[in-house]
Amino acid sequence: MTRLFAWVERNAVLLLWLALGLWGLIFSTAAIYKLHAFWMGFDLGTHEQVLWNTIHGRIAASSPSRGTSSYFGVDIIITELLLAPLYGLWQRPETLLVIQAMLVPLGAVPLYLLAVQRLESRWAGLVAAGLYLLALPVQYATLYEFQIRVVGTVAFLWAFWALEQRHMRRFWLFAALALGSRAEAGFALAFIGIYAAIHRCGWRWSLPPIIVGLGWVALTNALLIPAARTDHISLYAFLYGWLGDTPAQMLTTLLTRPGYVAQHVLTAGKLEYLLQLCAPLLFVFVLRLDIAMIALPALALNLLSPDRIHWSIRYHYQAFVLPWLLLATLYAIADLRRRPRTRRWWPAALTLVLAATLTSNLLWRSPLQTLISRQRDADRIAALHAALALLPPDAPVTVSSQFGPFVARRTGLYYFPGNIVYPRQYIERGEWILVDRTEVPADCMARLDVLVAHPQWRVEYERGDLILLHNQRPDQPTRLLDALPRCAVEPEGTP
Repeated sequence: MTRLFAWVERNAVLLLWLALGLWGLIFSTAAIYKLHAFWMGFDLGTHEQVLWNTIHGRIAASSPSRGTSSYFGVDIIITELLLAPLYGLWQRPETLLVIQAMLVPLGAVPLYLLAVQRLESRWAGLVAAGLYLLALPVQYATLYEFQIRVVGTVAFLWAFWALEQRHMRRFWLFAALALGSRAEAGFALAFIGIYAAIHRCGWRWSLPPIIVGLGWVALTNALLIPAARTDHISLYAFLYGWLGDTPAQMLTTLLTRPGYVAQHVLTAGKLEYLLQLCAPLLFVFVLRLDIAMIALPALALNLLSPDRIHWSIRYHYQAFVLPWLLLATLYAIADLRRRPRTRRWWPAALTLVLAATLTSNLLWRSPLQTLISRQRDADRIAALHAALALLPPDAPVTVSSQFGPFVARRTGLYYFPGNIVYPRQYIERGEWILVDRTEVPADCMARLDVLVAHPQWRVEYERGDLILLHNQRPDQPTRLLDALPRCAVEPEGTP
């Protein structure tokens, strides 16, 4: 055993990069397999359209989102646009999936470096990197279509490393990349500044991150995003409208009605989410709340949302939560090593956290396990491709979610049956409507029935649950769906 540890110490860097490369290869392959099994959806399609439009001179243009013709009307994703040259080399959804799968494991490197520095052990650095690569939120985010938030995760981990090394230029480079991934990233940057203030790193490390972080949140939500919209609707109002109509009312509710807020937060589903998020780390991060607190804004936004996808480890919304819990866990274990009474226990603590993380992969199933066990239907896939082949390459189309990644390279892309972001009023903007009925909630099916019954919409293809409609007079909008009531995919109050 001693020889094994010595060999690992000598070859740790090589083992790290082999692990990162293998992880990237496995998840790239898995993501492409998932795409071609038609198990991905509109997020990948929407973001590919954004990059496709960008390389064709229409910066951040996006057609399907409510009240805006630019994705900047949804969120500010400058970092995503930096990927446009790479996407331009091969304009396919697979390009985005491979880029994402290759960038994500790079977040393990700063964890490795910090662990080696604080624990003075390269094998401990490899374990720290392993905790990141084995974390279910990291794996699920990588295989959940495409989201620039995961790049924000990597950037924040590198920014924290730069802070600890006092590399100012590198810190702001990575901080800027993180901010450019989502507007709410500013909260995490501000809390990094608070961490720096707690540890007396100097005003240059504390005050500017607080000002820039909070300023970014205010700038994007009060000015940049509204400037890119044609309406006055805030998508946050649909998610957090139960707290109040304005940010001030929401804050007042949070501060003055704790019981009311607790009823919405302490639900069985959200408590299960917290367990799945925290148990793999054995709650060790609570010993370093100075770092764990950086996760609080993102965690609060998730828990306050009524939408299940925000409080699930199987989506990408843990991107600004998990890195801080991992770092806090690592630093808490390093603290054990510094104290004479607990010095000998830190290897056991690190090993137990690794064992718990591995167990979580079995208990709550990694996405790779789910992908391997899921039955791939070759006949269904052939039928889906046959339907897609009937769509003209440049015509505006409306599709149900799974078709999104295959029709994104066009200026007119819309989604059926609609949701909080993609309004039902846009459905009829497509000259062609391709729907897989299995993707449509039962109470939304009336939207399809209305179109099928109207003489202006002709059924061009129908096979099993698939149906393709063509508008015979696209110059005469029918607007049949505008007055229909909302359905399950739309929260109360959606226009």
